[in-house]
Amino acid sequence: MPTYSISGQAIAGSTIILSGAANAVTTAGPTGAWSFTGLANGAYVVTPSKREYAFTPVSANETVASANITGVTFYGSPVGTQGSTYTLQNVVDRVMSFADIEPVLAGPSGFNLEPALTIANDVMLAICGTPFPHKWNEVPLPLFYTWSWQQDYALVNPDGSTACNIAWIQGGTAIDINSSQIPKAWARVEAGRDLSMRTGTYTGNTGTQLGDPGFIVATKPNGQLYYGVWGQPNVGGSTWGNNPQAGTVYVGPTGNHSQPANTIGQIVDANGNYLVITGYGTEGVNPPLAPFNAPPGYQVTGAIRGDLSTTVWTVVDPIGTGMRIIEVPSQTGVVWQFNVFGQQPAIKFTALDQTLGPPFPDKYEPYFRAGFIAQAYRYSPEAKVRAKFKEEWPLWLKSLSDMRQSQDRELEEYSFVPDRSVMGAGRRRNTFQGAAWPFNYPRP
Repeated sequence: MPTYSISGQAIAGSTIILSGAANAVTTAGPTGAWSFTGLANGAYVVTPSKREYAFTPVSANETVASANITGVTFYGSPVGTQGSTYTLQNVVDRVMSFADIEPVLAGPSGFNLEPALTIANDVMLAICGTPFPHKWNEVPLPLFYTWSWQQDYALVNPDGSTACNIAWIQGGTAIDINSSQIPKAWARVEAGRDLSMRTGTYTGNTGTQLGDPGFIVATKPNGQLYYGVWGQPNVGGSTWGNNPQAGTVYVGPTGNHSQPANTIGQIVDANGNYLVITGYGTEGVNPPLAPFNAPPGYQVTGAIRGDLSTTVWTVVDPIGTGMRIIEVPSQTGVVWQFNVFGQQPAIKFTALDQTLGPPFPDKYEPYFRAGFIAQAYRYSPEAKVRAKFKEEWPLWLKSLSDMRQSQDRELEEYSFVPDRSVMGAGRRRNTFQGAAWPFNYPRP
């Protein structure tokens, strides 16, 4: 009997639930794509879900009638966040009055969907591509905790899905989460471009003191992180050691005044799946094993393993977001909870009725529209009009500095500083002068 599929788009990491003639659950991948396969003819209901997001539409009723169904799209909006109320169609309607742009967007047979979508995506990529932490585009990463001798951490959302909606990280704080001190001790977390693998702290580093920043973090695709291998020896094997074995006990990181001496909390199984410990307890005699190409969020429990394991291992997406930190934590000691923030990828336009956000706010719509106009010149059939792109697009890119300044109007200091000091040298708003201050440090 032939079978068919239903597929579409949603927010990356969303849980997509299928009900009706069959029941199934899947997770939208890093690009937001999702699909259900092997479906018989019948009526189905597809419902998206993601923590702190509301979706439009709330669900979709689809009927499979001897054909695949594609293009089922759900638009997600962060709950409690004001995004844009402008649609791409609103922008197109406003710029169509430009004589040079109208032929670009309206062909001989009427209005064309392209290149409007391509232009819009180019503009949003340019806005989000600037090395500036847009406040409206900021998002917290899932919390994670330092683990015995573990440098790499595959991130898992509270609902079990893989973290995928991060373009780059800004930094954050690490909190001594089990401290009884009020307020709790904390350390600054700084983002680094890339970090090398390490097996432990440097010789002489006792791990009891942190400088500033206390930690440096960098993102890595989950598939590039280090994973242990269940049952492998800690000495003389192909791994770096600290591997789980039969009978290994995993203790959760919170609720203890000292970091538990756990073995590594992420492994690769015999089928090539990447697993992260998400439920603590005691390992049984059989190694965790998920099916080949298990979907992210799939959980391996004792019932699946066929033994008395009380732990839970969760499959993560190889191209999801992971973290590498330095310094490498010691085996025991302080448990640091990492609170890291990053920037989301640029939203992808797939329809004209799609809004510019969330997260893009209404007040910045003029910047988007100006970029849309400049980019539209590039697609003109007339060479004279295309020449405008070389002039207008660089000017628009420079105008993004004004947009960034409008987001960063808070003062960088709260003290009164004269415009000129008694030594006659001018001062910037930022009082930091470098490591050599107050000596003869060269000033800009």
